[in-house]
Amino acid sequence: MKIAVCIALIGSAISTATGMHDDDLLFGRDNNRVEVIQPQPHPVRQMSSVAGRFILDVGMDFYYDYTTGQPHLQFCRVQQVWISSGLVGSKSGFGNVFCESGCRNFFDLPTGGTPHHHFIFAAPSPGVYVWDVRGINGVARGGAPLQDMPYAYRVYMVAGNPLRLFGNVVPAQGYQGDLYSLRLTVQLRRGGAAIAQSTLPPNPTAIYPYMVGFNQPAGAYTIVAKLSKHLSRRMDNLSLAGARAQDWVFTTLGDLNNDDRVNDADLLQALFAFGTNTPDADANGDGVVNDADLLIILFNFGAVGEGAQ
Repeated sequence: MKIAVCIALIGSAISTATGMHDDDLLFGRDNNRVEVIQPQPHPVRQMSSVAGRFILDVGMDFYYDYTTGQPHLQFCRVQQVWISSGLVGSKSGFGNVFCESGCRNFFDLPTGGTPHHHFIFAAPSPGVYVWDVRGINGVARGGAPLQDMPYAYRVYMVAGNPLRLFGNVVPAQGYQGDLYSLRLTVQLRRGGAAIAQSTLPPNPTAIYPYMVGFNQPAGAYTIVAKLSKHLSRRMDNLSLAGARAQDWVFTTLGDLNNDDRVNDADLLQALFAFGTNTPDADANGDGVVNDADLLIILFNFGAVGEGAQ
């Protein structure tokens, strides 16, 4: 409780003292839709260590036109799309606003007569944390309703000095769906045993489509990456110290139940959902479970991921 009060007081002091700064999320309009005008993309942010926690001040505001001095918007709602486990965003007078479970997970601009607000995000341990949001229910300055942001805007927050992997994520050639709807799990192994892992949706609009962090000592590790509906890829004896770029290209679709094997279980899952739009049974992500999904599974039948145990 004392730590929460301390963080809230720090957040209030930071907001009052600094006002808007370069890394604030500035919401405006792009033609007929809501958009985060800047920063694009958001830079990787380093959290500060305070009272045994790691914290970061994240500001929001409307974007003001340089020519007219007027904001683009009258209103928009900032809606959370994804947040890392353990990360909590709070605001003085509001308590916890953004978190994995049990929070409102949205905030309206303006609130209290102003669109300018700051939040203190806190994490319990070293690592890389992700917060994805989008603007919805936007109203332009002239009163016209705007379309929602069609993608999630990502903020990476680094707590401490974890081992970091970052880079691109490429799905199999036959995948037609939204990359963000999939989940990437990156696992560290030593001696054949998993010692740490991190899961997040790949976000192609972010500064890096993925970035994960591990509170582990520098050294050589086996890295296994698994993209949902795809078989895993593996890198042996990868030397990690600080941050390292590592792209992942996934080649094999059809693992619907994510056991890292394409087999009878995947085929039955697709057959039972045949003719529907069940996302978990839609191997190629085209929005319908049909012959194309069955053919993918049959073509790759019997294949096993590189990291399968």
